[in-house]
Amino acid sequence: MNYAIILAGGIGSRFWPLSTDAKPKQFLSLCSNQPLLVQSIKRVSSLTDKTNTYIATNKIYKTLALNCLKKLHIPKSNFLFEQDRKNTLAPISVLANIIFAKDKKAVIAVFPSDHFIKNKREFLRVLKKAIELAKRGNIVTLGIIPQRPEIGFGYIKIKGRGTAGFGVDKYIEKPDLKTAEKLVRNKKYYCNAGIFVFKAQTLLEEIKRIQPGVSKILSNIKDKKDLDRLWKKFPAVSIDYAIMEKSNKLKLIPLNCGWSDLGSWQAIEEIREKDKNGNIFICKNVDLESRDTLVWSDYRLVATLGLKGLIIVDTKDALLVCSKDKAQEVKKIVEILKSKKKQIE
Repeated sequence: MNYAIILAGGIGSRFWPLSTDAKPKQFLSLCSNQPLLVQSIKRVSSLTDKTNTYIATNKIYKTLALNCLKKLHIPKSNFLFEQDRKNTLAPISVLANIIFAKDKKAVIAVFPSDHFIKNKREFLRVLKKAIELAKRGNIVTLGIIPQRPEIGFGYIKIKGRGTAGFGVDKYIEKPDLKTAEKLVRNKKYYCNAGIFVFKAQTLLEEIKRIQPGVSKILSNIKDKKDLDRLWKKFPAVSIDYAIMEKSNKLKLIPLNCGWSDLGSWQAIEEIREKDKNGNIFICKNVDLESRDTLVWSDYRLVATLGLKGLIIVDTKDALLVCSKDKAQEVKKIVEILKSKKKQIE
């Protein structure tokens, strides 16, 4: 049986001021009239049903998540509301343990909730291939063919090739721009999409071998009360760093499906249609002679004149104006606001 784990606890700070701590981007309708989280679940609905779909998010988003997914009728027991943020190892290992107790032959696919997929058919074709490879005891990751240098996510270097999928040589965590430019030119490097497919048994065995302390915590969780009590004992670490980088079972399958992690405002350019001058106006707008400019406003008219290479995001709480070449650094603004205790929500 196939299962899906959807990770929906992130903040999405590089999409500030639209994405905030109070309502991060996975709950926003950035690409269509549906929130990204809803799109993520519907995208894989042909491979698994609602009773086998699990959602991990922070407890502060409980009401937001339940309301967002109300029409999908996912069982409430399938939601993991994390006591505090522990990155991805904790929620994935907990849910894999729960699913394994239910189904010893379970194959699980893990997806971030805030990605955009243009070619759904190709995505599902590759995903089916990954499921078959996972059934043989591999942990499979989908590697994105990079289109431009990105500092917002990691890269994976491949080695050799078996009957299906590449072996993995090493991971490179979020690089600086100069390094990212080099990696994009090297065909051995793929962007890390954070999408994994594995048998529940395989992952739990790797956790026991590589992270025995985490395995011990899992063995002591018998019910929700135990989970709440022991949650604080989980290390705050990504599954990439804790398991994937150290596992000899990892395989990579290339994926070319118009994928975007929506990591910054620049990503909107890959999704939304531009006018003849390269502008994207997602708002009521009057423009004269602007070029290569993105403007987003949900609630009032924005007039622009003679702009070039800018991003303007106007919300009721804050206004962002930045040059496109600084789009991936919006996160720094959020960090400054937090340090000054002035985070706008």
